[in-house]
Amino acid sequence: MKQTFLLIIMWGLLLACAGLPKMYPAGPADLPDTIKACEGVYPAGDWQLLHTIEAALPGSRKGFLMGLTVLSSRDRSARCVIMTLEGFVLFDARYDGRIKIERAVAPFDSDDFARGLMEDIHLIFFRPPAAQTAAGSLNDGTAVCRYHRPDGRIVDLVNPEENRWELRLYRSDHRLMKSVNIMSKDRLPADASTGIADKIELTAHGSPGYKLVMDLVEARPIGVEGSRDQGVQ
Repeated sequence: MKQTFLLIIMWGLLLACAGLPKMYPAGPADLPDTIKACEGVYPAGDWQLLHTIEAALPGSRKGFLMGLTVLSSRDRSARCVIMTLEGFVLFDARYDGRIKIERAVAPFDSDDFARGLMEDIHLIFFRPPAAQTAAGSLNDGTAVCRYHRPDGRIVDLVNPEENRWELRLYRSDHRLMKSVNIMSKDRLPADASTGIADKIELTAHGSPGYKLVMDLVEARPIGVEGSRDQGVQ
């Protein structure tokens, strides 16, 4: 057990030190389809998403929470409510160009937490604001879209399997900062009515690091009748 734990730590450190992989550009004929496929991973329109969240935090701490997220891809706004499993609200904030905190209970009452949470939401659910977008393949042939953000960071969106995508955020010095696994029972990407992932795993590399495992309970398009309920089979 101890050896397994040490291997996990070593693997995390290797990932954190990993540099930006070389990308082989797609040909002009393939470029539009590759970029369109990548953009289909991000929810389009207005959505209300409910997730169960398992959080692995520094100091070997773990927590189990519920997260309600309201998104609008049109204006890149978001509202996030973090609750206990019993429904007690621990954190409630919205972003529409700036962060406004409605409620925050310790240990969720710091500005750093609010800012970091909104950054994670934007990383997972919104297409990166890119000064430059490229597409192609990695050394193993895996398709990739590469977004060069105005702040110097780089986002790679990689499609290793039919129903799984990997999102990797690199610092301006090309060191891996965060990685996100986006998984679905159905083929991804899909149209906006079914293209919401069933499971999302976000890992923040380096120190202090953390991991969030988000399982979809319900996805409801706002202003449209019907929802996708994962809790009832």
